[in-house]
Amino acid sequence: MLMEKYFQKIPRDYILCNACLGRQFPSEKKDLNNAMRGKELKKKAGVRENQTKSCLICGQTMSSIERYADMIMKSLSDYEFNNFVIGARIPTSMIEQEDNLRAEFKLKGGETLKANFSRELNDEVSERLGVEVTHRRPDVTVVVDSLVDIVEVSSKAIFVYGRYNKSKRGIPQKRRRCLECRGKGCPECNLTGYSTTDSVEQRLTIPMLSLFNASRIKFTWIGSEDSNSLVQGNGRPFYAEILEPHIRKPKRMQSAINKLRDGVSLKELTLINKRPKSDQQFTISVQSKFTLNKRITKRNIQNLEESFDETSVKMLPANKNKSIIKNIHSVKVESIKGLIMQMKMECEGGLSIRRFITGEGDEVEPNISSILKREIKINQKMPFDILAVNLKA
Repeated sequence: MLMEKYFQKIPRDYILCNACLGRQFPSEKKDLNNAMRGKELKKKAGVRENQTKSCLICGQTMSSIERYADMIMKSLSDYEFNNFVIGARIPTSMIEQEDNLRAEFKLKGGETLKANFSRELNDEVSERLGVEVTHRRPDVTVVVDSLVDIVEVSSKAIFVYGRYNKSKRGIPQKRRRCLECRGKGCPECNLTGYSTTDSVEQRLTIPMLSLFNASRIKFTWIGSEDSNSLVQGNGRPFYAEILEPHIRKPKRMQSAINKLRDGVSLKELTLINKRPKSDQQFTISVQSKFTLNKRITKRNIQNLEESFDETSVKMLPANKNKSIIKNIHSVKVESIKGLIMQMKMECEGGLSIRRFITGEGDEVEPNISSILKREIKINQKMPFDILAVNLKA
């Protein structure tokens, strides 16, 4: 009886739009939405529709569904996606108005303004696009801010796996932070936060940003090499997180691969379905030519190769007190001419190759220098080259 009284009182005493009125009195009829329910309640209460005055709760938010849907359609026009979801930011004042009304009349169980608005928008846009709504990791998330009347779009990141070769020395792997702004972004670095000097990362970034029409890229490198080292064979693998992509399934993947040349080339670039493991294990084959301070004998060579046949070494990383065990699979001397020695080795990824060869800093024990009992000087312009990098399953 009391609820029947409210059916009459609320429509007469409060200016509410049909949706906001109907929302206060949920209907069990599935084919009756909030707006239809509100219209029915006004008719029973003998209240005429008032199109000129704003709703006490939402202003004109619920009557602007189609206008907001138009804004969303325009914002999504240059995005590729298979599913989406729309959320909303509703002014606190509107939420408080609805809470106060429900508290005054002890109304329970009704949908909130935010939920109602979001649901109506999702249904409207889904019908227009013919694309499903999903709340579980959607390709695209849209947020409508009804206070400032804007639409924000964010796109789920894409992950790719690739391999690159480096045939030119003097190119570092990673971009360096801008010294002027320390990574914050300034005119000197074109607001990127990174130095504009050449790097593998810089060269990979430019075509990949274009390929996915993305805002930025985060790389995960499977190991690293000296800037003066070459990367040969099957290339060094990497993962990249493509942030805010507009294109999810590029048709020009091969052209992006072919575009890179002059020292850095893409061997492979493939879309992957999920975020890669952060601790990917791998092995690496390396070739290095260096100078000894004294000649060595065949027995020295034999001892060296036997010492590093499927064994392990201790590595003490800089600024760390705890040593790390790294596996050495093989060391093979390929040639020796006077004091110049060339060798090939295969080891577990993450080992400091330079320190393993020279023994400098006593950071890797045992090392080639300590086994040969010779001082070793690496050619800084040609320290070592990467022959192969293989991922462990």
